Amino acid sequence: MMKQKVNDLIVKSPIDGQLTSLDAEIGQNKRQGERLGQVDVLSGFKVRVDIDEHYISRIYTGLKGNFTFAGKVYKLIISKVFTQVTNGTFQVDMQFEATGPKDIRRGQTLQIRLALSDEKQAVLLPRGGFFQQTGGNWIFKVSSDGKQPIKQIFNLETRILIFTRYCGGKPGDKVITSSYENYGTMQELVLNKQ
Repeated sequence: MMKQKVNDLIVKSPIDGQLTSLDAEIGQNKRQGERLGQVDVLSGFKVRVDIDEHYISRIYTGLKGNFTFAGKVYKLIISKVFTQVTNGTFQVDMQFEATGPKDIRRGQTLQIRLALSDEKQAVLLPRGGFFQQTGGNWIFKVSSDGKQPIKQIFNLETRILIFTRYCGGKPGDKVITSSYENYGTMQELVLNKQ
C-alpha cells in the first residue's frame, strides 16, 4: 500500500515536451484533474498573428508569410483566420511550411511579413497629412522646373501603415506630403521663396 501511495505522487505528462510553467507549491493539495502546469510540445508550434483590421478583406487561408530568426528565414502559411475584430486588430493562426526554429519559445514575439501581392519595385511616400484629405488617390507633385506643384492623380494599389505606394512616380520626385486642408479644390499651387 505504501508503494502504491508513493506511486500516486508521481505525475506524468500525457505528451513529450518542455515544462514551461508549474503551478504547484510544496505541501499544496491538488485534486484529480486540477491544472498543475503547462508542457509545450517543441515539435508542433503554431504562430498567432495580430493584423490590423484594414487588411481583413485581403487575408485568407493559404496566404504565405515569412520571418527571420537567428539569421535564417522561415516560411509560414495561414491555417485559420479569426474575423472578430478587437481593438482594431484581428488574429490568424499560421503553421510552419517545414520545420520551425529549434530555439523558439512559447510567447516569443516575431515580426511576420505577409505577401499581400507579388513583389515589385515601388516608390514609397511617407504617409503625411495629405493622406487625410486625398485618401492617397492624388498628390501635389512639383514640376520639373521646381516652381509649381500640380495636382497629380495616381493609382494607389497598396497602403502600408507608415507609407503609401506612389504608383507612376519616380525616385527623386518632389511632392508635398503636408496637410492639404487649406488648399480646397485647387489644381495648382504657387510656391514663393521667402
